Amino acid sequence: MIWGIGLFIIAVALLFFFWFFPVFFNGIPWQPTDMKRVRRMLEMAEVKPDEVVYDLGCGDGRIIICAAREFGARAVGVELNPWLYFLALVKVWVRGLSRRVKVIFGNLHQVDLKEADVVTIFLYSHVNDLLQEKFQRELKPGARIVSYVWVLKNWKPVAVDSEHDLYLYVKNGAGW
Repeated sequence: MIWGIGLFIIAVALLFFFWFFPVFFNGIPWQPTDMKRVRRMLEMAEVKPDEVVYDLGCGDGRIIICAAREFGARAVGVELNPWLYFLALVKVWVRGLSRRVKVIFGNLHQVDLKEADVVTIFLYSHVNDLLQEKFQRELKPGARIVSYVWVLKNWKPVAVDSEHDLYLYVKNGAGW
């Protein structure tokens, strides 16, 4: 009986730890983006067939799945939370999108973005601030970033959708 209670407590502690793992290390809890806003993000970025869309902190994979299914893009999601990573993998597999959509278990700061045409983010402002140098260094001219809620400090968006709280940035030869 004691072993059973001990194992239960350990299981609950592990579940708690893995669910909040990203919060401990990155301060980013999961909050899913509604599908109307997901579509609007991809429309704002003018995603074209076979372009590569990255979603940093992809959660359950809804943006990368929508990019592949509705826009014909190839998509890559990056997720650090093991439960959400697994959920995104399952959703991609169930929808038969494994050839067009890739889910990476890892830290968004360590993923190479050189092939990205579009990057979507719904992260806190301090995380966006940390990513700006990476975006500047790795994204090619013409790459687009759509940020939900939080602006990118000192960069001027080329379009703002106030109704959906979205900001579009486009990299040009001189920067942003």
